[in-house]
Amino acid sequence: MEDILSEENYQCLLAVRDKTLNITTLPECHLSIHISGTCFKVSCVNLVTTQCMLLEVYRLAYGHAYQRVRSIEQLYQDHPLLVANNWSAVTLCIDNQQYTLIPQQLFQEKNGADYLGLACPISTNEIRHFTHVSLNVTVAFAMDPCLINWFQATYHQARLYTIHQANALIKSTHTYLQRIRASTLPIVLVFVEERYLYITVMGKSMLYYYNRFQYTHSDEWLRYILIVMHTLKLDTSLHTVILGGKVTKSAPAYKKARNYIRKLTLMGRPPYLKSRSIFSKEMMGSHLDVLSTYLCHQNL
Repeated sequence: MEDILSEENYQCLLAVRDKTLNITTLPECHLSIHISGTCFKVSCVNLVTTQCMLLEVYRLAYGHAYQRVRSIEQLYQDHPLLVANNWSAVTLCIDNQQYTLIPQQLFQEKNGADYLGLACPISTNEIRHFTHVSLNVTVAFAMDPCLINWFQATYHQARLYTIHQANALIKSTHTYLQRIRASTLPIVLVFVEERYLYITVMGKSMLYYYNRFQYTHSDEWLRYILIVMHTLKLDTSLHTVILGGKVTKSAPAYKKARNYIRKLTLMGRPPYLKSRSIFSKEMMGSHLDVLSTYLCHQNL
């Protein structure tokens, strides 16, 4: 299903659903919701089988931030499965620039606004946080209180969690490294979206770096990657760089990067997630953020 417009409130860009997903199987499934500007993504994973059951992407149509909830309301009215309250759990993932990383031992919840205020303006937004205990790092981030209130009211009978996209990508990288036979050297994982590049540098038990960069041309990918590697004193001939997201082997930027980075590879299907053939490898790689959101709470 592509490019379907509903009363100008939202546009469906992608909709893939496992035929076995229905209202009776929802108690086994974790629903992930990812919101970034006008982009609205949903996925669900069966926690028993670790099977991807649903992946949908929408473009929300609204003029002002306060109208975003109205667009989401319309989408939910047309999508009875999303509004169900018998999911095993629901995680709302926000992607914005209003976040910061703090060492876990230094983080105090009461000071969340102070930490975030040093990094970016937070206005009247609500402050949330999520801690990666095994990596000793906390991500503090701001969320629109109207958005939180709407989802809390919608999923009043389900367990609702909130995280930032940084959490999803950090957890994804950590889980990825645990599942593959990676070297003892830190690995660079790069997630590419239309206007943003996300770089995570991690060893098997330590996060060395995470940041996102805005770009206007794909040639800028390589410059950002090389700057990060140079800053961290990583060798382009020894350290592995894995590209995921909206990038292919035929892309000029990928071909150019191979001239500078010896161990450059494309991420395939996430090794921690099963899926049927209707979920293509390219599709899974392009939406790694929403597909990895459930990992932050899979054992709760």
